Amino acid sequence: MVGVDLKDWNAGTLRTDIDSYFRAHYGRLVRALTLVCGNEETAADAVQEAFVKAHQKWRTVSEYDDPVGWIRRVAINRLRDDHRRNTRKDRAVARLGAGETWTVEAPEPTQTEELAKALADLPKQQRLALAFYYLEGLSVAETASTLEISEGAVKFHLHQGRERLRGLLGEGGRP
Repeated sequence: MVGVDLKDWNAGTLRTDIDSYFRAHYGRLVRALTLVCGNEETAADAVQEAFVKAHQKWRTVSEYDDPVGWIRRVAINRLRDDHRRNTRKDRAVARLGAGETWTVEAPEPTQTEELAKALADLPKQQRLALAFYYLEGLSVAETASTLEISEGAVKFHLHQGRERLRGLLGEGGRP
């Protein structure tokens, strides 16, 4: 490689690798985490932050067996932190008596909105399992690893989630 600074070449290669991971996985991760948290913007922020952290530590992260799994875990942790922060904030507001509420008429729900609402009514572990299994296309083993639970627990949450969705959406609605 005559005339090319090795440092620049390595930085370019580093950037290309993280760019290809971002292009390949960003959309899927955002879709899956949107169903988990119920807000696309929050999910996108979490995934973006996870990719920024991956970029900062790419030399290490790229050596992992599953770099995308690491990114997914960082995004999930961000969502959990946001949820905890929002819960604490909501409790503080309730204690301070800021009980003024506003209502806005919502348009008729679409089928996607009905599914999103049904998913929002599921327990968090069931939402996570369904999102990673069906939307991310992860196997039961990969979902178990991501959620840090056993494969049996993933199967249980998938089964329970499907049953609850059938009840919420009617027999015709199959995930």
